[in-house]
Parts: sequence; structure tokens; C-alpha cells
Amino acid sequence: MSPTHRSPVVLVGGVLLALIAGYINAVALRVSDLGATHVTGAVSRLSADLGAGDDTDLLRVLPLVASFIAGAVLAGIVIGRDAVRLGRHYGIAMLLEAGLLLGSAFTLHAGHTGGVFLAAAAAGLQNGMASTYGGLIIRTTHVTGIATDIGFLIGRWITHRDVEPWKFGLLIALFGSFFAGGILGWYASTRQEALALLVPAAALAIAGSAYLLYRKARFGTGGDPAAG
Repeated sequence: MSPTHRSPVVLVGGVLLALIAGYINAVALRVSDLGATHVTGAVSRLSADLGAGDDTDLLRVLPLVASFIAGAVLAGIVIGRDAVRLGRHYGIAMLLEAGLLLGSAFTLHAGHTGGVFLAAAAAGLQNGMASTYGGLIIRTTHVTGIATDIGFLIGRWITHRDVEPWKFGLLIALFGSFFAGGILGWYASTRQEALALLVPAAALAIAGSAYLLYRKARFGTGGDPAAG
């Protein structure tokens, strides 16, 4: 696919997912003090817990990491491949993520902090939905890789090497969307607490249903023959 023919469905979808991830993480941090959308900090926290002999915190963080991985496993089962390609079962994945966030919202609202594990599983599922697109490594639930790629492309531009503008634009959009989602999530959680997670759950349910209709209209009931 040439740079001038990038699918707007993919680009808009990536931005939406990054916005949702930033929102989820902000809500999780506020209601449970545990981030849900990435595991780097969680693994460092596990190391610190082991070093300090803090079994109590370890038993909170370890299930979080395991839940994220379990969500990614579910993505592998549903979608099967990491390269973005229209026709794969992204609609089903988004509906499953919506269900996990729905469960997380009501579990946390009932006072069970374990609900954050459902949010982490939702994030793992989302992060596993796609890894590559047009030569870029795409992750929508954290921005470390995105920030690295932005810096790398700027370095290429400074040294007068070719930089595809669409790549830079997409990365900036993903970074900005995650950041904006965090602001929205924090603001919403100050008013609705854990029930603020119902907003991304609804957005994912709508987006997933819309994608299923799009997939059926474009590829038929069997989907893209090369989508598995």
C-alpha cells in the first residue's frame, strides 16, 4: 500500500484506540493507583516489591501483568496476525474489550479493586490487535515506542534523509490522542469514579459494531480470504 493510499479506517481507528487507552489508564490510576495500559512500570514495581520484600503490593501488581498478557492472548486467538489488514476480526476484539471495560467499571464501582485487572486485560487485548502498519510498529496503549519513533524521524529529517510525512503525522496523532484521553479520563473519573469507564466501553461497542457492518459490506460474510 503506497503512502498516498493509507486507509482512513485504519488511521482513524488507531487514533480512537489511543484516545481510549489514555482515558482508561487515567481512570485506573485515579481509582486504584495502578496503571492498566502498559506493563513496563508494573514490572519495575514488581522488581521493587521483590527487593523490598513487599508481598502485599506484589500480590496486587503481579495479577495486573498477568491480566494484560491474558488480554493479548485473547487478541492472538481472535485476530491471529499482528499486521493491520482490513477484514480481520477487529470488530469482535473491540466488542470483547468493551465487555471487559463494562465488567471493570461495575467491579470497581462495587469496591473491588480487582476490577482494574479487567481493565488491564482490555488494554492487553487492544494492544495485541495490531503491531505493524506500513513499516511502523504501532502500539495504542503506551507512548514509549511512539515517542522513540517521533524522535527517530526528526533525526532523519535533520540529516536530510527521506521521511514519509504520513508516518510522522500518524505518530503525532497517536501521541496526542493518548495524552488527550488521559485528560478526559481524569476529568471524568473525578465526577463518575470507576463508572467513567462506561464511556470507552460504549465507544468501543459502537465502533466494533460499525466495523462488523463495514466488514460484512466490503468482504461479505466470509470476510477477507487473506485476513486470517
